[in-house]
Amino acid sequence: MKTVHKFNKLLYFFSGFLIGAFIVINIIGMIAGNTLYVMLNNKQQVDDLVPALANHSQNVDRIREMEAAKKWERAEVTTQDGYQLVGTYIKNPVNTDKAIIILHGLYQNRAMSMDYVPLYQKLGFNILLVDLRGHGQSGGQMTWGKKETGDIDKWMDYLKNIKNNNKIGIHGVSLGGSYALLHSGSNAPIKADFYVEDSAYDDLAHIYREKLREFFQLPRDNLVIGVLWRYCQLSMYWHTKETMADLSPIRAVVKAQAPILFLHSGADTLIPEKSLQKLYKATPSYKEYYVFPNAAHAVSISNNPEEYFAVVHKFLKNINLSN
Repeated sequence: MKTVHKFNKLLYFFSGFLIGAFIVINIIGMIAGNTLYVMLNNKQQVDDLVPALANHSQNVDRIREMEAAKKWERAEVTTQDGYQLVGTYIKNPVNTDKAIIILHGLYQNRAMSMDYVPLYQKLGFNILLVDLRGHGQSGGQMTWGKKETGDIDKWMDYLKNIKNNNKIGIHGVSLGGSYALLHSGSNAPIKADFYVEDSAYDDLAHIYREKLREFFQLPRDNLVIGVLWRYCQLSMYWHTKETMADLSPIRAVVKAQAPILFLHSGADTLIPEKSLQKLYKATPSYKEYYVFPNAAHAVSISNNPEEYFAVVHKFLKNINLSN
């Protein structure tokens, strides 16, 4: 009888221990997953977490100077959730009803997009440089595409109904390229006539997993990464009510109808070239792709301006939007 009593006490002890350990592990995992999500959305901490990117999201001096010097027009729209988004509208010297929206990369602002202005001016487009939500002068917090596709719709409406443009394209770089691809598969009220994406990721989950590994300084195949990774996904869902798969461009492009030009840098170590190959293969609409062999992440326009122009020009000629 005493033996049975001791066994029951041990059983209760170990059961309590296991339940306690389970609770503690889950709390630690949830804290770790949420910490990563918050840090990836906190622009002030980007230098520690993503060393390959510089944080220029709030430095808008350059674009303000150009707006004043060139008489470029400040543009504003209000998001569905009440935030103000800011952009710069640049009218082409030649009268045209074609326009391009240029979306910048992570932790940048619309000043980054100024490198693309000469290209599209030469191609005969009016140009809209925008600050993504949570960047530059735009309000709100980034949501990795959940609300940004709706923000693009607001800018499309601005170009179509306020500025009277009839042919509208979207050119996105890095994170902006991924947002452009998410928009290509959305039920947008005003459809874009074409998309150009440069250095986009195909899978948001891959990006998050890499940042998780960097944050904890662990090897790629470490068991801890596999466990913590689950909590990171839970945190994403808690904040956005979307899974990482839902916000991955690879799922959006399968529904694309407009032509897409895929661009990438052959020496990109942040987002590998295979992302382009996966996206290109999954896209059913008219598509072209080009890889700039020696360029690093998202700098092909500055490293190879003439080549970049030629590639974009050829694509636009092929879809009858340029001569």
